[in-house]
Amino acid sequence: MARNTGDDDSAPTQDRVIARLLIDDIVAWRIPPGAWIREREIAARFGVSHAPVREAFRQVANIGLLKVVPWRGAFVIDLDQHAADEVYELWKALFGVACRLACAEMSDRDGRELMHRLVEYKDVTLRTENTFEHLNVSNRIGRFIAKRSNAPLALELLDRVALLARWQHNVYTNSYIETHGNEAARRSAALYETLCRHIVARDGDAADAAARALIGVTQESFEQALEEYKARHSKPRASRRRAKSA
Repeated sequence: MARNTGDDDSAPTQDRVIARLLIDDIVAWRIPPGAWIREREIAARFGVSHAPVREAFRQVANIGLLKVVPWRGAFVIDLDQHAADEVYELWKALFGVACRLACAEMSDRDGRELMHRLVEYKDVTLRTENTFEHLNVSNRIGRFIAKRSNAPLALELLDRVALLARWQHNVYTNSYIETHGNEAARRSAALYETLCRHIVARDGDAADAAARALIGVTQESFEQALEEYKARHSKPRASRRRAKSA
C-alpha cells in the first residue's frame, strides 16, 4: 500500500494504525483467507472504540483484502482463480507502463543503480529457493523502476496490486518449492536482466513487453501453486442418503 508523505505519517491516527496492522496480519495469513473478524474483537485488542475500527475496516476493504458486512463485521477475501488472474493482468499492465515511462525519465546514474540491483536479485535466485525472498527482492527492483518513472499514480496502484500478489503467494508451500524447484526464479532473473537492459537503452516498447513477460512467468508459477493448494484444501461433499420409505 502506498504511503503518503506528510504530517499525518508522523502521528498516524488510530484507524490508520489498526488498518496497517490488520493488513500485515492478513497478508501474512495470520488472519487466514475466509476468516471473519469482528469490530468488538478488534476494538478490544487495540483498546479503542468501534469508530476507528470501523474506519480501519473500510480502508482495508478499499484495498480489496476485506469484505464488510453491515452489522456482522468483515471477512477476509478467499482465494479465487478469476480474481487472481485479474491481479496479474493489472500487474502486467501497470508494470509495463511504469517501465515504458522509466525509459524516458531514468537518469544514467539511476540506470547504473538498476543494474547493480539486478546483480543482487540474480544472486538471491542462485543462493536460495525461498520464493518469498525472491519476490521481496524483485518487488524492490520493481518499485525502484516505478519511482524513477516519475508517475506517482502508477506507483500507488502498483503498490496495491503488489500487496494483493504478496497475499496470494502464501499458496507456495515448502513441499511445492521442493517439488518444483526455482526454475521460475531463474527464468525471471533472465527476463529481469533483459528488461533492465531495455530500460537503460531507453527502448520503451521492448521494456513494456519484457515487463509483461516477467510478470507472466510469476503468473504461470502461481497458477500451478494455487491449483495444488485448492486440491489440498477442497472439502469432500457429504453424501446424502435417501430416506427409505417404510
